[in-house]
Amino acid sequence: MAEGKAVLYLKRGLVYILGLFIMAIGVVFSVKSALGVSPVTCLANVVHQISTVDLGVCTTAVYCLYILVEVIILRREFKASMLLQILASTFFGLLVSLATRLFAFLPSPNTYIMQLVFLVCSIPMVAFGVMLYLAPQILPTPGEGLSIAVSKKTGLSVANCKMITDCCLVVVSAAVSLIYFHKLVGVREGTVISALTVGFVMKRMMRFFQPRLLRFVERDTKLESAIKAEDMPRPAESKSRLVISISREYGSDGYDIGKMLAEKLGAPFFDNQLVRMEAEESGLSEKFIENHEQMMSHGIIYDFVTSGYAMYNTDLPPLEKLFAAQTKIIRRIAAENEVCVIVGRCSDYILYDDPNSFLIFIHANPEYRAERISRRLNINREEAAAKLMKTDTARARYYSHFTGREWGNMKYFNLAVDSGMFGVEKSVELIMDALKLWKK
Repeated sequence: MAEGKAVLYLKRGLVYILGLFIMAIGVVFSVKSALGVSPVTCLANVVHQISTVDLGVCTTAVYCLYILVEVIILRREFKASMLLQILASTFFGLLVSLATRLFAFLPSPNTYIMQLVFLVCSIPMVAFGVMLYLAPQILPTPGEGLSIAVSKKTGLSVANCKMITDCCLVVVSAAVSLIYFHKLVGVREGTVISALTVGFVMKRMMRFFQPRLLRFVERDTKLESAIKAEDMPRPAESKSRLVISISREYGSDGYDIGKMLAEKLGAPFFDNQLVRMEAEESGLSEKFIENHEQMMSHGIIYDFVTSGYAMYNTDLPPLEKLFAAQTKIIRRIAAENEVCVIVGRCSDYILYDDPNSFLIFIHANPEYRAERISRRLNINREEAAAKLMKTDTARARYYSHFTGREWGNMKYFNLAVDSGMFGVEKSVELIMDALKLWKK
């Protein structure tokens, strides 16, 4: 047991150190570009340009200044354990000094194109380093700690506080540079580019590397941690238990089929009323949930918008909060009801391992669905067809993002029903017959 823990701590320590070192190399490349560094390091870079003192020493000194600001912000809420950030600051400063010496052979770029090349090389290095160093959850650097301190004091999300602190650090750095040099040195367009792209690049990297990385250090993702934050009720062992999950294409009568099926079974039906429950569980507004649940914009746009959340272990983006709430609620419903019908919200994925769940997918040809949507919303066929395509695409993105599965893949369902062929009543009859056979 002790030997296993020692190996685990060793793995986490190595990943942490490697992440900080790769991040330090990225900082050195961005400094060499002379176009500016990321906001959290720009003040250290300006101090380095003014004093010509070693960049690593300047980084440690400025990071310790951040800790002092944390003390001022938090006051009595500042805990003694937070002083361990001094160790992280000192160690990172040493790694920056080491990286500076290792890459001293690289010539300083003498053209703007070469400056951009150095800057572009630095961004994925910093992003990859941050992803590695955050994974073991060992010790935050003061750049992260400062945003967390502002979040605790203001009640704003850590991601929003990161934007606030980044802007403040850039303004202070620019002011110091202008006072001393009478021009911008150490904080330039590269600072803005880094601020906009490091989190985004890291978010894209996480899609490929994070699952294996977290398995290696034996950690859960933020979403998994949020879902596991409370003990979920265990379903009662009963042969009569039946949890029906209905997934559906937009306009395929999934709601009507689910409601009629629940009436025939004498079971509670869960769809729109889940919005209020999700709002209470997640802390998000009902209006936000109504507009965004089961819907996601293009993956690149979503990663850019939520990139700030990727930089910290403490915060979940709103859609991740919503999915965590949906997961908890659906598991509670499945555990507390002998028989129930649940529509949508990735319930087929959430209930996939429940032996008493019966998973249904309702579909129909696009012409049938467009006609139904046109009548229901009082819009023309072209508008209905466009809305159909947009909604199904957004649902597919949402489903794929949170489950890693292809939306509508029939191998994950017990039954697929073409509602356009059978209509609502016959579809319900077909499902009832299938349930009888399944129970036998």
